[in-house]
Amino acid sequence: MAKLKKATLYINGMHCPSCDVLMNDKFREEANVIDVKPDFQHQKVEVFYTGHLDRTVLNNKIKQFGYEIVEGEVIKAEAEPFRKRFFEALGITAILVILYLIAQELGIVPSFNFSGNLSLLTIFVIGLVASTSTCMATSGALFLSTVGKSRDNFSQSLFFNAGRIVSYGFFGFLAGLVGQALITNLKFGPFLTLLAAVFMILLGLDMAKILSIGSIIPSGLNKSIFENLEHKLMKYPRKAPFFLGAITYFLPCGFTQAVQVYALGLASPFLSAATMMVFAIGTTPALLLVGGLSSLTKSGFYSYFMKTMGVIVFIIGFFYFSNFLSLYNININPLLTNAGKNGMSASLENGVQTINMRVVASGYVPNYFTVKKGIPVKWKIQGENVFGCQAYFIVPTLGVQKTIELGENLIEFTPTAAGPINFSCGMGMYRGRIEVID
Repeated sequence: MAKLKKATLYINGMHCPSCDVLMNDKFREEANVIDVKPDFQHQKVEVFYTGHLDRTVLNNKIKQFGYEIVEGEVIKAEAEPFRKRFFEALGITAILVILYLIAQELGIVPSFNFSGNLSLLTIFVIGLVASTSTCMATSGALFLSTVGKSRDNFSQSLFFNAGRIVSYGFFGFLAGLVGQALITNLKFGPFLTLLAAVFMILLGLDMAKILSIGSIIPSGLNKSIFENLEHKLMKYPRKAPFFLGAITYFLPCGFTQAVQVYALGLASPFLSAATMMVFAIGTTPALLLVGGLSSLTKSGFYSYFMKTMGVIVFIIGFFYFSNFLSLYNININPLLTNAGKNGMSASLENGVQTINMRVVASGYVPNYFTVKKGIPVKWKIQGENVFGCQAYFIVPTLGVQKTIELGENLIEFTPTAAGPINFSCGMGMYRGRIEVID
């Protein structure tokens, strides 16, 4: 029996659990490689083999995907100093804010929703950005290294991407069902909001090169599920493209995990499914970028592009964190201070103030009211769309937590002090205010 040998290879470019998956796949292609133990945190791979291990061959296998075997340990000290990365991120933030304010002044861009609620178009753009990240592009690299080797590469690619879109939609639908139960039945809305904020903030910091998300968020379960399913699928080459694409949902990628948490918090099966499908459609360029990924990721432009995107993702995460705090009547988002001032004053009938509001897919209409102190208020809420997060309604000051039902819902109270009464959905994404005046 041939003697089992071990070699430790240091890989420049490893930065996330998806890199581990790719190294495992590529190195196992060699017939004499028995086992592979990648470790992205230390940028190394332990290879167990028999006979001779050709490092040049292994290096050629991974070089086209932006990785490289180097002599000796990868010295992390060679990375940019933290102070430089931090001030670069601050500079990018300042530039983005200035450009946005100028564009707003010139009327070039529409008003932005600073509550953190993302439109499907925004989700699609996030998918496009994700497709340029080396983490997401790993799914394309895995496709090329497995089922994408055949002559009919285009057909295989179509099945692969179809599998991704269908899978993301299916699991998005399930996430919506789970989110609906968590928010309306178990009142886990604040937890989901905080979770989404944490994921977005960490992902933004990772993209801005401030810290590594992979070293903080455990991805062992996702990676294990993906690898087990992948190895089983390779036994069925005809079905493999579609189902390999489907299981990329479990590929440990910060972008995917952040959108998964967001879809969970939407608490609407169909909207959550649409969100995940649109994200998957946006990420399809990952396959097209794989061939030129090595040169792209080494360019100075790419580095600053990803840092800029990281700052934007971080800002979205900040909005989500402000949503979380707003559930406890704390406002740290200055951009929402004057929101909704085009609302309505209460009408007075028989000594009772009446305000009318509709619950629709986009939130609460109108979402700003003025009432007078000391006079009873009848708050009539017409439930028109009660299938998402906006259907679970909370008013912290009044101690109200209720699920809005179709038709008319009524809340009655008497304001005893001047000041704001904030209200929102269970995750703080949709919100409004009643201003009590003397």
